[in-house]
Parts: sequence; C-alpha cells; structure tokens
Amino acid sequence: MTQLCAVILASGSSRRLGFNKLLVKIDKKTVIERSIEPFLFPLIDKIFVVVGFEKERVIKAIENYPIEIIENPFYLQGMSASVKAALTYIRDYKGAFFQLGDRPFVDMTLIEEMVHIFQTNDKKIIVPVHNKQKGHPVLIKPELYLTDMEKIEGDVGLREIIDKYRENVVFIDANEGILLGLDTWEDIENLKKRSYEIEKD
Repeated sequence: MTQLCAVILASGSSRRLGFNKLLVKIDKKTVIERSIEPFLFPLIDKIFVVVGFEKERVIKAIENYPIEIIENPFYLQGMSASVKAALTYIRDYKGAFFQLGDRPFVDMTLIEEMVHIFQTNDKKIIVPVHNKQKGHPVLIKPELYLTDMEKIEGDVGLREIIDKYRENVVFIDANEGILLGLDTWEDIENLKKRSYEIEKD
C-alpha cells in the first residue's frame, strides 16, 4: 500500500449551468466518471467521492467504480464543506489528492508524476500549474494541515492553505486539462468546437 487516497469533490449544485454538470456526457461518458478514472491505478489505495446535490443520480452514474461515497449534507455552503466532510476519512493517509468532480481532462500520467514527486521530495503539497494558473488535483499531506482544513469556509478549496504554506509547495507544469471544467454554457460550447460529442442528461 502506498497510503495514498483521492477525494473527488462532487457535491456542488452547478448553479451557473442550471443542471448537473457532473452528469453531462462527453463522448458517451459522464464528467464525473472521467474525473474519477485517472485515479484508478495501483498507486491510489482508496478513492472517496463526496456527494450532495442530486446525490442519488451521481451515485448511480458511478456505482460500478471501486469508490467509497461520503455524503455532504451542507453542500450549499460551498466547496469547503466538501473538503471538511472528507477529513475524518483521510486523516490517516500519508497523502491525499483533492480533485474537482468537473475536471474530466486530467491525464493519469500527471497523477503518476505527482505521486513520484510527493514520495521523493520533502515538500508536503504538490500543485499543477498551466500558463501560470494553479489547477487540480492538489496532493497534500493531510496530517500537517487538518487544523487548517477544518477552518476553511465558503466556496474555496485548498487555495488558502497553498498560499499560507507556499514554502512547502512544489509547483509542476501540466497541460490545460488541470483547468478545463464545465462551469458555463461557454465551456460546453468550447468543447463542442473541439469536436467532443456533448450530451446533457
């Protein structure tokens, strides 16, 4: 066991789109499936998926994956509530990935690279960057930052912790997949222009 886990944050209500973006299909596969799959390899011991909004529909879409569901009843409080919902589950792991459920274009080779750096470097947080923009997933050593994670509020993830402990962070170059999400109709239209087949569930 590598004592690494992944937390997929999948409880948001997709307010800007007006429908559940995690269930949009890109070339016949849902966004949430695509966001989980890069973590399905031996270096990750456990995958947790935090659900909230339309949890039954999301769970059904991923019921055949080897995951553990975490329910977040406070999902309307923003991303921070999903992070905090996972803390009890991850506290004993040496490393935990935090990934957004609407990042369907992250490459498994990036995950492997992040794990290698995490295991061979004394830095405690790994963050991918594309064109000077920080993206996801973030790999963090939970035991060092649990207190900080318990205090975050609102619709933020680990940004505050990354900024606070910058000296403990390794920033690595990555492709645009770390930034590509589905937040607006424009995002969906841009995918169509790239010849992806998009189906709204």
